[in-house]
Parts: sequence; structure tokens; C-alpha cells
Amino acid sequence: MFKKNFVIKVLLATLFFSPAVHAQTPKKIKTIIVDAGHGGKDFGAHGGYEGGLNSYEKNITLDISNKLVAELRKQLPDVKIVPTRTTDIYQSPPEKADIANENKGDLFVCIHADAVNLQTGRRQIGSHHETRYHVKYTGKGRKKKKISTAYTVTVPTYEYYKIGSKRSGTSIWLFAAHKTSEKLKAVMNNEDLQIESGSDSVYNAIDFDTPEGRIRAKIYADRYQKKSIKLATMVDEEVDKTDRAALGLNQRQKGIWVLQATNMPAILIETGFITNYEDERYLNSAKGQQELAECITSAIKRYKDDIDHTAATAATLQKIPETSLAVEKYAERSKNILKRIDLQQANFKVDLYDDGDIDGDIVSVFYNGKAVLSNKSLTEKPVSFNLVADPNKTENELLIYAENEGNIPPNTALMIVTEGNTRTEVRITSDAKKNGVVLFTKK
Repeated sequence: MFKKNFVIKVLLATLFFSPAVHAQTPKKIKTIIVDAGHGGKDFGAHGGYEGGLNSYEKNITLDISNKLVAELRKQLPDVKIVPTRTTDIYQSPPEKADIANENKGDLFVCIHADAVNLQTGRRQIGSHHETRYHVKYTGKGRKKKKISTAYTVTVPTYEYYKIGSKRSGTSIWLFAAHKTSEKLKAVMNNEDLQIESGSDSVYNAIDFDTPEGRIRAKIYADRYQKKSIKLATMVDEEVDKTDRAALGLNQRQKGIWVLQATNMPAILIETGFITNYEDERYLNSAKGQQELAECITSAIKRYKDDIDHTAATAATLQKIPETSLAVEKYAERSKNILKRIDLQQANFKVDLYDDGDIDGDIVSVFYNGKAVLSNKSLTEKPVSFNLVADPNKTENELLIYAENEGNIPPNTALMIVTEGNTRTEVRITSDAKKNGVVLFTKK
């Protein structure tokens, strides 16, 4: 019980007091982590069906990852590419996550291969003789006797084998839970998908119905989920340009450790079905491995260009100098009352951050009709000011006027109001049509 409560307290502290949750400074992609799933004693999925290559997932993921690392280094020479492993060694999922976090990765890409539970078939390969017995009884009571008469019959001889799966294609998996793409559901039918098979599965039991599971999901979603979805979508689009089936973006009920323990956007790519005849050969071929490496590299380059452009734009917008502002102009927009806060004392402090990605949001702030801030850029660092409730007013109005909508509309801000030991968070949204308003009442 102590350990569980301690974990919850640590996660809560991370959620509510880490500046990275309030806002992240956009930065260019400098370090990419490439993880080859499984390895060493952890073989992963197995192509153990009749006519299969008898290959193991750990070897396929290593070959694809090594080609991906080489391709990324060739096409992105200014980016540091860090593989978690380059040989057949075992690393637990926590060890993989530690490598990514210690290298301060900006992106985590995990390579795996899918599998389904294989059906068993049988066929007759000959016949053989079996001795059976006719049984009858004579006499009664204590004199009753059992008489067995042997006879020979010819019966079929069968052999049993595993039937290869019909399922094929590439899917991308994300942190969090509860959603699987309709495309993947459609191709699965009644076959049971195995993701992250092998000894790694012991680390994939994060339950999002528990308090600590929900908190962890909230922290990750605030920080990295949108970027992970962006990259996953780009990988799916690049795969769709080939002859392979692109099975879309997916999440599952239980968490995947390497996705939720890495402090960066992260995706897991199930490159193909090792239990499918065509897919297994594709995944084991140098041509197939190289094609996958090039697809993933193309997606990462697109993602990097987008993120780098956002960071550069935000840096430019934040350099716009402050100018004077006429109070009357905010009246041109409607007011969106976001929250009413009851004050216990007259004095209170306001901190403003850019909410989410730092994308160059600029605001002006008015309190009871008077300008408090003019053309102020919001960043991961707070813009702070102190206010006093007017005793002659029933409600004191704090209005946020969007000077722009940044690089990612609309203009968003996180407001933290501190009054003594009381702390209240308000997320502010404003745009060219409406102002965000918070009303303060002094009891």
C-alpha cells in the first residue's frame, strides 16, 4: 500500500508541478532512438508454421533496425541516431526506455513483427494396425468372468501441423488504450493478434483503470501524444505508398512499456506478420527490410521538417516587440467566460504560460478594463503579475485578448491563480472572434 501511494504521489507531483506539462519549448529534432524489439533470450514471435522459414522476431527486428539506423544516418547526417541494440542481446523494456531517456531522445521508434495464434491442421499420411479387444462376461455373481478376444484393425495415421496465417500488413501502435483501427479489426476476423509477445509481456500490464495508470496516461497525453500520432500517421502514409497493406494507427487496452516509459514522442511499428507466408519472406528479405527502412525514414524526415519549422516559427514570433494597445479594441470580440473563482482574500497572483507546444502565442491582458500586459509572448516560463480585487465590484474581470493564433491555432494559455495556499488552474482559449474571460468574486 505504501509503495502504491508513493507512486501516485510522485506521478501527481510530476503532473501538476513539472513545467514540461504546462508547456514545452519546441525544439528541433536532434536525437532519434531506434529500438530493435526483443533480443537474446527473448525470441519474440516465431514463424513456426508449415512451409514457414522458422524465423524469429528478434532477428528480423534487428536486421530492419540496423538498416533503418544506416538510412537515417545517411539522410539526416546532422541528427544523432542511437540504436538500443546492434547485436543479439537481451534488454528488458525498462532498460530500453532508460537508454532512450539517458540519451535525451527527441523521438523513439520501436521495431517489431506481428503474429497471430496459429490453427492446427491434420492430414492422413498412411495407416497402421491396432489391436483391439472384444469383451464379454460369463457366469454370475462370484463366478462371473471377463473374457477378452483380440482382433486387429487398420486405422489411418495422421500428422499434425500449424497452418500459416492469412493476415498481412504493417500497423503502428501508440501509447494509451481503448482504440483499434477498424481497418485492423476488419483483417483480423477471428484470429487473435499477439503484440509484444515473449518475455516482454510481463512489462505490458499497465492498467489504465487504476489511479496511477490514469495519471500516467494524462501526463503522457499532455506532453507527447499529438506528436506521436503525427509521426505514426506519416509512417502509415508512407507504407500505403508501397504494395503493402497499411493497417493504420492503433492503441490497446493494456499499455506498452517502451511507449509509456520513454520521455519523448514514441511509436511501435509492427512491420508485418511473421506467421504469414508472404510477410515472413518479405520481412526476412534484404529488399523488404530496406523498403521498410526507407519508408520509416521518409516519414521521420517529414515529421522532423514539420517540427523544426514549428520551432523556428515560434522563435521568430517570440521576438516581436511589444506595442501600445488601445483598451477599446477588445470590445470588438465576444466574451467567453471560462471560469468564476471565489476569492478568500483581495490579493492574488496570476501566472500565464503557453499551453501545450510553444508556437508563438501573443496576448494582451486587461483587468477591469485596464491594460495589464500588452503584446506579450507566452512561453514555458511564466508571465507573472499581482492583482487586487476591487471591493466595489461584484465581479472582477480578467480578459485575455489574442494578438495572434500562433503557429497552431487557436491561441491557448494556461493560467495559474495563486491565492495564499490555494492554487487554481484555468486553460484559456481565445481567437479573432472571442476573448477568454475569468471572473473573480471576493466573498
